[in-house]
Amino acid sequence: MEAGFRCERCGAPLEVSPETIVAICPYCGFPNHISGNLKTESIFIIPSVNKNAIAKAFWDHVEGDFDLNRIKDEIQVVDIEGHYAPYWSGIVHVYGTVRYMRREQECHTDSKGNTHCHTVERHYIERVNENMHLLGSARRQVKSLGVDDLIKHFSKTRPEGKRLLDLDEDEWSKVKLEILNTEMDERHAKLMMREDAVDIVRNHFLAKSDRIELFDIHAEEPRDVKLLLLPMWTVYYKYQNSIFHAVFAGWDGKRVAATEPMNVFRRAQYLTGAGIGILLGAFGSAYTGSGVGALILTAIGGGIGWFFGSKVLEGQRVERGG
Repeated sequence: MEAGFRCERCGAPLEVSPETIVAICPYCGFPNHISGNLKTESIFIIPSVNKNAIAKAFWDHVEGDFDLNRIKDEIQVVDIEGHYAPYWSGIVHVYGTVRYMRREQECHTDSKGNTHCHTVERHYIERVNENMHLLGSARRQVKSLGVDDLIKHFSKTRPEGKRLLDLDEDEWSKVKLEILNTEMDERHAKLMMREDAVDIVRNHFLAKSDRIELFDIHAEEPRDVKLLLLPMWTVYYKYQNSIFHAVFAGWDGKRVAATEPMNVFRRAQYLTGAGIGILLGAFGSAYTGSGVGALILTAIGGGIGWFFGSKVLEGQRVERGG
């Protein structure tokens, strides 16, 4: 912890680490700008609704959810926490050439009306020339539930932010949320953006091809780089002897991710799925002498059984989106 920093408004001492970009005064709640290696004018904040609005959004969701509505009288809100999470935003121009091969079915019908198909390898060349708007977490720790979901929701809604320097005291006093420190400076963020842009292009072509034969893609220096502070709220609630939580985007109160209790109907669904997987696996094992098909059936059955069986053991389900 670094010493010597005091609140610009009340003069109280501030707790500041080398990564701190904004220190919230523990006495008056004023956001003090501790820029360090970061340009303070490049920090933008997305205004948030208040705690009461998030509580209402949670209960509205409970009312509208088939599973939760049936147990709403047994649900108890334990806590509602909000904070501003730092994300780096920027535009990366990517360009280059990709050559790839894709196996496709080619069919023809003979004079007798019979259709014959065979697999052919087709080769393609595509030019890439586009601008990517990227947004990524400025914190290196293991991502918790809702972090990536918040990014996806932001990309869809594109809420308007304002410079942190332009935020007046009255606006800030309405929602005094903790601002999490960034663990990645602008230089590192730009490097990550360039790598991410190339990876996005690569994954796109991996998904649509059977083999990439040439991958000559380049990413330019990111531009319009900003540090965005996105409001993220988490509602912790209790049902029976377990704690669950729902994550909300602070700018519009939209639920982006949640863990929820598994009711009897849902557990029965997972048990049925696990049973089907076991039966498929047993059937495949019983006919292992039949060749590759039986082995594949055994593997598929085992995978299905493991997936649904693990869901039953979790005792809860993860929901994404509203």
